[in-house]
Amino acid sequence: MTTEPYCPGTDFTTEERSLGSRTVREIDVKSLKAILSKEKETQRSLSRFTIEERLKVIGEMGKLWQSRLDSGDLGGLATSLASSTGYDRDLMEVEFSFIGEVLSAENIRRNLDLSLPQGIHALDSFVDMGGGEFIRQVPAGPVLIISSGNSIIPPLIPTVVSLMTGNLTLLKPSLANYEAIVEVMSLLGKVDTEAGRAIARSLVISHFSHDSPSLDYLLSEGNLGVVNFWGGEPARGEVGLKLCSNPHHPAYFVNGPLTGIAIVDEGSVNRDTAAGLALNIVLYDQQLCSSPTSAVFIGDHEKAREFVSMVAKELDDLGADFGMRMEQDAAFLLQSARRYLQFKGSAVRASNKVSNMWTVVLSKGRSALRDAVAFYPSLNIYSRKRFIEIITVGDVKEAAELVDDVSTNPAYTGVDKVQTVGLRLSEGNREKMLDRLTFSGVYRIVPLEDMFMRGAAEPYDGESMASLFTYALYRRDVPLEPE
Repeated sequence: MTTEPYCPGTDFTTEERSLGSRTVREIDVKSLKAILSKEKETQRSLSRFTIEERLKVIGEMGKLWQSRLDSGDLGGLATSLASSTGYDRDLMEVEFSFIGEVLSAENIRRNLDLSLPQGIHALDSFVDMGGGEFIRQVPAGPVLIISSGNSIIPPLIPTVVSLMTGNLTLLKPSLANYEAIVEVMSLLGKVDTEAGRAIARSLVISHFSHDSPSLDYLLSEGNLGVVNFWGGEPARGEVGLKLCSNPHHPAYFVNGPLTGIAIVDEGSVNRDTAAGLALNIVLYDQQLCSSPTSAVFIGDHEKAREFVSMVAKELDDLGADFGMRMEQDAAFLLQSARRYLQFKGSAVRASNKVSNMWTVVLSKGRSALRDAVAFYPSLNIYSRKRFIEIITVGDVKEAAELVDDVSTNPAYTGVDKVQTVGLRLSEGNREKMLDRLTFSGVYRIVPLEDMFMRGAAEPYDGESMASLFTYALYRRDVPLEPE
């Protein structure tokens, strides 16, 4: 398989590199210099179109994508992605259905309007602040987005926001999702309008290997305004070090590795709660930053056993619809860890079906998984799939302490902290928990059943993406009168 850059309307040359069984053609340094040398011209050209004209282009892309989805035209892509990502083919079809939300003009409009202090119209013109003072949001780019992981949605979101805010945008996807990203963004070429062509000319997609001279040039010398990195160590630190020597001093924003936690109380135990938790465990095999990789149960331990039985049934049923891959070595490690956890006093419910090897561990008061990972270091958060430990506690205070504990628990080494807390609590506990979580450092507090979904108004890990990709240009028309 050969991976080609996507750079419509721009001449470029490539260097060929072999990465395993794949041949990757990377845009070379000479071409990148030429692209970046025209950044002001490119961004001025894009900014000639109003934000509504740009949003219309994205909306048309969304309609084109939906048409392809409805016609069954994306079956081959789903099969290919299942092979490259390791996710079930049916799960790829589910993710395809979410892409329309990313390409929704209304969703993007709402996000931009709420993200910018002066609202969306500050992208088009100066906004009068009164007293002869004005603010306009202008592109901070060129923007380089370095994404990782298997999911399609995370790279698409910053790419679309960057383009809509008027930036020359360079995207480096992962090899696993590269084909899908190009498939989506190449729809720009089918929007036959001046605005569509201007946006297409503002987008460059290319994969670069970690030791690529082209990537080294971009980070160390490239005329960039913003670098948005998605991922963790060691790449996060290496990218930061290279940017330190860049004479253009681009802003560096990181969306690091995060995880999710579910909190339930005994007054909320029912089939819907169990089904909601199971769905979030099965989707993407807990590889999203919002996926619940642990849960807290507030209440009686015996009531928690009933809840575990409900979750087990839902995992059996739902997991059968979305198969998972489990290598023999991983299965052996999992079975050993299950026995160890039982020996340590935890209750373990599990499936031994190779295509759906889920595990639910019930521990009392503290995480037994902490000890298991010390004994089995390979049982890290990235190798645990469809695996959750539910810890019973007596009250909200203890539950909140377990949220804080995630960042220091060896079982979660590799993630920075909790991104998402999914709640299903009775009203009294819910209000107390919201108060506790407000200053806990988490980024999202959402209903348990759809922890994986993002609202149009949401910031991204505590930041407004539109404000990261723009800066506020201040204008004053009258002298300030001294007091």
